[in-house]
Amino acid sequence: MSALTGMKSLARPGEQFPGYTRIGAHALSNAARGIAGNLFDVDPYLVRVFLRDDAGYLALSINLPLSLSRRTVSLLQDARTQRPILGQQFTALTGALVSKVDIRITGVVAAEGWT
Repeated sequence: MSALTGMKSLARPGEQFPGYTRIGAHALSNAARGIAGNLFDVDPYLVRVFLRDDAGYLALSINLPLSLSRRTVSLLQDARTQRPILGQQFTALTGALVSKVDIRITGVVAAEGWT
């Protein structure tokens, strides 16, 4: 049993305490990997993410293979369409403002190849 069990919170609803919250680069990279894997229907472990500062914003470089599973447009068009969605979902999840998302297609995988 935790020593904190049964302790009352000192905070009142809506009250804020001084301090800060940071999200590490590793956590940001893993979030981007998960989002990209989900959007492109590939195993997140096949996704490589590189983060860099871009004048106070975050620039994402994503390297991944594309899945042949739900292709209704060309691979290039699919990557172009998903790029802004990836940035929006990343910002919604992490709160980090994204200046740009670069996607590099490193190959093609079959949909059932990773499940």
